[in-house]
Amino acid sequence: DLPSNSEEKKAEDNDVMMVDKDCLAADVFDIEKAGAPTIEPRFETKFWVETISPSIMKQWEQYSMPQLPSSDLELALPPINSYIPSNFELKPLPADDSSHPLLNCSVKVCIGNGKKKQWYPACVVKFKMEKNKHLLLLHFEDEHEQWYTLDSKIVDNEADDIEAGFESSFDNGKVKFKVTAVPREGEGIVFSYGDADHEFDVEDGVAFPPIPPASPASRLPQLVYNNNSLKLWHMQDRRFKRPLGDLRLNFVCDGMNDELKQACMDLFCRICADALAETCYLASVCELGSSLYSNDTGFSIRVNGFDDKVILLAKEVLDVVMSFRGRDGHTNLPSTIKESRFDACLEVLRRSYSNSGMDASNFVTGLRLLCLKPSTKSSFSKLKALEGITSHAFVDCMNQVLQKISVEAYYHGNVCREDADEAARMISEALTIHHRGLPKKKMPSKLIIKAKDAVDHHLITSPTVDPTDNNTSVEVYFQIGKDDLTNRVLIDLLEHVLDEPFYNELRTKEQFGYEVSCGARWTFGVLGMSFKVTTSCKTADEASARVDRFLGDFRAQLESMSDESFMEHLVSLAKEKLEMFDSMEDECGSYWSEICEGRYDFEGHRTEVQCLKSITKESLLTAYDDWLHPVCKKGKPKKRRRVVFHVIGKGEVGRPEVDDPSEIGEIVDGLVTDFHKSVKGESWGKITF
Repeated sequence: DLPSNSEEKKAEDNDVMMVDKDCLAADVFDIEKAGAPTIEPRFETKFWVETISPSIMKQWEQYSMPQLPSSDLELALPPINSYIPSNFELKPLPADDSSHPLLNCSVKVCIGNGKKKQWYPACVVKFKMEKNKHLLLLHFEDEHEQWYTLDSKIVDNEADDIEAGFESSFDNGKVKFKVTAVPREGEGIVFSYGDADHEFDVEDGVAFPPIPPASPASRLPQLVYNNNSLKLWHMQDRRFKRPLGDLRLNFVCDGMNDELKQACMDLFCRICADALAETCYLASVCELGSSLYSNDTGFSIRVNGFDDKVILLAKEVLDVVMSFRGRDGHTNLPSTIKESRFDACLEVLRRSYSNSGMDASNFVTGLRLLCLKPSTKSSFSKLKALEGITSHAFVDCMNQVLQKISVEAYYHGNVCREDADEAARMISEALTIHHRGLPKKKMPSKLIIKAKDAVDHHLITSPTVDPTDNNTSVEVYFQIGKDDLTNRVLIDLLEHVLDEPFYNELRTKEQFGYEVSCGARWTFGVLGMSFKVTTSCKTADEASARVDRFLGDFRAQLESMSDESFMEHLVSLAKEKLEMFDSMEDECGSYWSEICEGRYDFEGHRTEVQCLKSITKESLLTAYDDWLHPVCKKGKPKKRRRVVFHVIGKGEVGRPEVDDPSEIGEIVDGLVTDFHKSVKGESWGKITF
């Protein structure tokens, strides 16, 4: 018996047979007339090669055409997705700083020095065409730069032929050169001495890695649009060579200084994202992504994917976001938002606030930031601020918040200057004619509380948000001071030196907690270092005391550290800082963080490595004594800017008594307020870079 679908199967087989018969009738392959076969060399398979007849090609062409259904079936194709990219070409680079296979390579150049000729290490930092000549700019170890004319004209499609050992000449054979290192995909300028022994020494950690030259200004983000309300940075990708774009925008709003406005901003982002769900789905099918999220001073937007459609999606997002502006006197939601979605988005946000801080480890870090950043409001206070809020009250609040805004944007990827100008026009138009910029003097200051420099630390103790959580988390924070290049490098080096022994002692050997870590902290321009222990078998007091004891004991190890071990740490940290970006997104994110923080130090990793080269063991020991070591040279407790945070779990010693778990939010806000009062609200002031 045949299965139930046998009739359909028979019909398909008959169709195939009819096609085959038609093909056979048109042109039959005759093995006797085909001649001698060709033999595949590896498996010795025999095969024949024969031209496909025009009749068969014509049939195939007919069958490849789309067969639309007849009109009586009432079927139709779905609407065309407007986000499907169609242009995948890479944008041309500027003529005076174009691409070349030798660009970013490290070379050795044979230059005459009197009667002798000597080989000097250099790297190719720039290429341009001038009067049909290929000109390369070489950067030498002594910071000297010089243009040379390349004798052999190597074009981009010959890039695969360039590898270490490639040799050619400059200036009509007067200057010979050979390639010593070629950058990997996504890597910038590479610098190598071309000395195998030195490279082995760097690998072994006994020699400092060569530092590549600074990137030309054209290879870093450039400010291309700047007025009262909009600053736009732009950089055309040269590393990854993908048809991708990444547009990021940060909106700074006026008066974002209380719980209600920050809570309404959170709700605003959720409502806009909800309204854009269908649009963003269509875009995501075409590998276009978007995100909208709030912060202490406003909100941020990111649109990324194929550069061909980034601006189109960004405009759709901005149209929804900006529909809330210029509506003074209106208390109803704009037409872009469905009235019924307000309550749904509000409920989701309330649940998010209620579930905030459930993890003890994340909660203790959040508690530290609440104490250090007075502009940040807790989830508990924002939840309380939203009690009884209506859509009319929400719209009224957003009318105030969005009245004056300032936008800073960054456009990165396969985008040329003309694309950046288009993005600037699109953003300016989206701000609408009702736009009023936020003057620079009115921009919110990101103040950081200054911890007391005292022998006794400030202790902040909170219960876990989840009353059933058995974990206790402790974070010991040391505040160093305002951002400074040398101090920043010293803190990074201390983290590199301390991280492994701290983990080994407390986690591996003593099983003190299941999460043990230490790390450098950079909070709005204030440097610090924190040590965290999350445990279910030790009390909070035991954990914080163990951290201090470790810092006291480790001083002797640091002092007795051999020069070889110290050099290994220096070299390892330098290599980490000089590592290439993993992706275009990684590179864009690094530059965007510099823009958001207002540092604009796009080559910070390079300057830090240069500074690191001058760090000595004595300077590291001095920094350790000044910032971390618990006792002075006389053996007495010394002053440090230290704040200790305890988040204590169920049934543990020292856990504050809480009758009602819903009161934990008020307890946390009270702890933060008390800390600010204890330091009299003193901050590090406005930090400029």
